[in-house]
Amino acid sequence: MPASIGEALAYSYYSGFLRIILPSMKPRLGRYPLVKDTKLKILIPFNANMPEKLQEVEGITYEGHTDKLLVDRAGTKRTYSNNVYSIQGKHFVADMPANLLTLKEMVADFELSGFSSEQLEIEVSKFVEMLRKILQSKSELKDTYEIIFCGEKQPSLFEALKGSL
Repeated sequence: MPASIGEALAYSYYSGFLRIILPSMKPRLGRYPLVKDTKLKILIPFNANMPEKLQEVEGITYEGHTDKLLVDRAGTKRTYSNNVYSIQGKHFVADMPANLLTLKEMVADFELSGFSSEQLEIEVSKFVEMLRKILQSKSELKDTYEIIFCGEKQPSLFEALKGSL
């Protein structure tokens, strides 16, 4: 059972997104033959600082999106797709867990949440650990993702992505 906010957010990211999109990633990349590495690059900045759009990071180019996946969930037909990017001509699919922004918002709303920036970094680490644990336990998802942790003592977002290609 998740014992922290970071662990709960990791499970939410898995159950509400990754378990849906990862099994169908390769077929949904049909119109992008230049994507050789079909693993979803899951980008996790240590401090949850994420650009609004990944292509705002110098050196990263937005190329389009995968084919859409329609799924009925909680009484609503939901559409899922993933963005395709490139760095120096190497194409890839990436995602930044938007639910990590909840942690940043909790820090910004300290008077209400009592959540500090130090706690944010601890919870991001717990998020990463739990996400790895969940995904490693799902043999059917092996080779469909790559978790890229970046930031302070890790490489920058660009360097971490470039190094993974």
